[in-house]
Amino acid sequence: MAKQKLLVFIVLIVALSGCKQAALYERLHNIRKAAWSDQQVPSFTFDITDTTAAYNVYVVLRHTNQYPYRNIWLNVGLEQPGDTIRHQSFELQLAATDSWLGTGMDDVYEHRALLFSRPVRFDRSGSVTFTLQQIMRQNPLPGVMQAGIRVEPVGKSVSE
Repeated sequence: MAKQKLLVFIVLIVALSGCKQAALYERLHNIRKAAWSDQQVPSFTFDITDTTAAYNVYVVLRHTNQYPYRNIWLNVGLEQPGDTIRHQSFELQLAATDSWLGTGMDDVYEHRALLFSRPVRFDRSGSVTFTLQQIMRQNPLPGVMQAGIRVEPVGKSVSE
């Protein structure tokens, strides 16, 4: 009986761990003193080897209750292999009328939002770089602890 329980437990662990696959890339940059200056522009570089795969790209942001707005505007830079950097503005909604969105613990909240409406394919293998710059009117922007990028193959999402 004990051997059967142990076998069921091992099979269950193996099955559950087989369902999860880590993101291709996820990094968060710590914001100095939780006050994000527009001069502090985190950069994230990773390698793409599979140009046939599609990827979901997320902006990740962690903030505290001290953050004074319901959204944040970012200037997101993308430099693909053999290309120049291109920028686009991106608005990330952080709160509804009366509460923070995202996941939270105590007074820290994390938001993960798709950067592109569709999965992307990178045409060339090599290094891809993303940059994030806050472009809000208030500078520095209080209450922002971390900003980052997450890239994962489509169909391999990990719910955390």
